[in-house]
Amino acid sequence: MLVETIPLPSPIIQVRPINEKVHASLLKEGTPDWLADLLARRLEEPVGWEDILRPALSAIPDPARIPGLDKAVERCVRAIADGEEIIFTCDHDLDGTASAAVLWQAFTEYFGVAGNLLGVVTSHRLNEGYGLTEAVLERILATDATLVITADKGSSDEERIARLAAAGRDVIVTDHHALPKEGPPASAYAVINPTRADADYDPNICGAAVAFLLMAKIRSRLVETGIRKDIPSLAGLVDLVAVATVADCVALRPDRSPTNRALVKYGLALLNEKKRAAWQVFCADVEGPVTAETVAFRLAPPVAACGRLDWPEAGLRFLLAGDRLEAEKQWDFLKGENRMRQSIERELREQAFQQAIRMSGQSLVLYFDDGHSGVHGITASRLAEAFGKPAALFAPKGRGARGVDENPVPGNARPLATGSFRGVPGFHVREALQWVADRYPGLLCGFGGHEGAAGATVAIEDFPRFEEAFEAAVVAQLGTAPLRPALWVDGDWPAELLTLETLDILNTLDPWGKDFPSPMLKGDFEVASCQTVGGGKHLRLGLIKDGCRVPAIWFNAQESAAASVDVAPGSSLTLVYRLNANYFRGQKSVQLQITGLESTSGKTKKNLSPPAK
Repeated sequence: MLVETIPLPSPIIQVRPINEKVHASLLKEGTPDWLADLLARRLEEPVGWEDILRPALSAIPDPARIPGLDKAVERCVRAIADGEEIIFTCDHDLDGTASAAVLWQAFTEYFGVAGNLLGVVTSHRLNEGYGLTEAVLERILATDATLVITADKGSSDEERIARLAAAGRDVIVTDHHALPKEGPPASAYAVINPTRADADYDPNICGAAVAFLLMAKIRSRLVETGIRKDIPSLAGLVDLVAVATVADCVALRPDRSPTNRALVKYGLALLNEKKRAAWQVFCADVEGPVTAETVAFRLAPPVAACGRLDWPEAGLRFLLAGDRLEAEKQWDFLKGENRMRQSIERELREQAFQQAIRMSGQSLVLYFDDGHSGVHGITASRLAEAFGKPAALFAPKGRGARGVDENPVPGNARPLATGSFRGVPGFHVREALQWVADRYPGLLCGFGGHEGAAGATVAIEDFPRFEEAFEAAVVAQLGTAPLRPALWVDGDWPAELLTLETLDILNTLDPWGKDFPSPMLKGDFEVASCQTVGGGKHLRLGLIKDGCRVPAIWFNAQESAAASVDVAPGSSLTLVYRLNANYFRGQKSVQLQITGLESTSGKTKKNLSPPAK
């Protein structure tokens, strides 16, 4: 059974409210009414038009406001001056991979540290898990490194950090994940994390951004002390920070994280200059300029795929490729890994949706003995989006690892299951796991994450208890009113705005993304023409609005609401859509991308099956 044929709950279509204070402020600046209307549906506080359109790197706050940063800078400068061996250890996804690239390039190409004094230590996501794991610890201890810098992880790893410290290895944690209840790991030499309760900094930045800010301060100190001279600005690394920021789904709203917007705006512009071999190869694979959406849907999945299925090094080699030939080799490998990931995820998603449709609680916590923990997070996201409920998928620890049929449990330890969680608006995933940990001591073997996503480990025999406990945690935050998926739209636009000029204006407001979604509209149309494409899966439409004809594409229409109605010339439809660009033979034009159907005056399709005898 295909996911699309499962009777999923219909989303509630809601129009985003307008913040009148923001709307008035933008109109006063001379912003066109339609654009002020759009932005006032996203912002909670007035932001100057120039600050929205052109956020500046120079406006990023001094990271010295994060406790521990100055101490970390001094330790890194001493290590550089004394020629110490240094280990970087980072996460598996694009944020972690980009963090490793930022650290490596900063030390080698900017600070002049020899590559043989540096090392990158990571873990196998399926076999070894997240964070500064036991396996990572052992690999570090096998080196002569005296300084360890984590990126995009480490905040919840006090036990292993303490063992490294006892062995004479100083650990600097750079991370953005929520800290445990006990606070920053006490044994770390320094913990640079903007989510610290004592930090006066933007808590929305990603792991690569934290690592970059540390590198920028190290550069300044190296120059000030005369240890290095004429170090170029590290702005050349912001492209790596930009793609990590987009991929990690952190806030991009101008009044919530101007820091993220500045990093992504500048970084995407740098990416499109194609100075890095990786970007030459990637840009040749996509149409038009690379936007935040391009990064989210075309770059992040392949780079993360190798870490989901096996070791993540190919992603790092791609980002750091010294020439186009090497970048092409790594990119081809990453795309192959992503195709395999998609196939595995498609199969698991079908099983998950079939199981979820029969569940009536406020959460969807599923266990699959034959699951694949490398794709659990993606599948949980699909579930949360389709059902409007917090979701999690679990499988035996390490299930899906290549060449491993069974994952042996050492000694008398209990078999464990690992799970990935995704939330919904208004729900904090990590706080829910903390709620469980506080009320059910010992039930969770480990957990970590942030507001929208998290991971956890439980004993397989305890899974039923955990399922009940997490359901209670969800009820504690969201109550018992039935949850349904919501589709937020920005009202309707007249045909005169459905133009390439409007689209170009919207593109100047990129990055769109988390907390700052691209426009989603709803309007009434008459179908003038309809043609199936893509083997009958998609519909190419000619639509009439306000007497004007507008081209549109409806991907996977035959697997959506369109399959139940007669979409034909003469039909009147209320459609949910986005304004998109269409590239064909080097020409750019505007088209509507249909994402949903609210109502129709067209005829319901007749059942053409023969009558039962």
